[in-house]
Amino acid sequence: MTNLEALQATVEYENDDLLTKALLDRGVTSTATYTAADQRSVELAAADIFLFLVGHPDFREGSKYVSYAKGALMSLRRELLRKHDALPTTITAPTDANNRKIW
Repeated sequence: MTNLEALQATVEYENDDLLTKALLDRGVTSTATYTAADQRSVELAAADIFLFLVGHPDFREGSKYVSYAKGALMSLRRELLRKHDALPTTITAPTDANNRKIW
């Protein structure tokens, strides 16, 4: 199994470009063989994907409807971050181009 396949199994989301980017952002080669040493990075990439999906809008096309349980995704993300001692200690409000807080 590759690192990409391990991430796909964790998030059950199909967008190879996004998953590959999440792995690369965590310093993991998507095509390399998954090992126990890669678990932390792959699971943190999954946490990144969960955050992305929280911001994903609901989608409807004909009879097809896709919606994500945002609370559940944030809970899964928090648990993965906690598991790997990667919870942020502070949250900084985003700012605009003039360095004014957006919220």
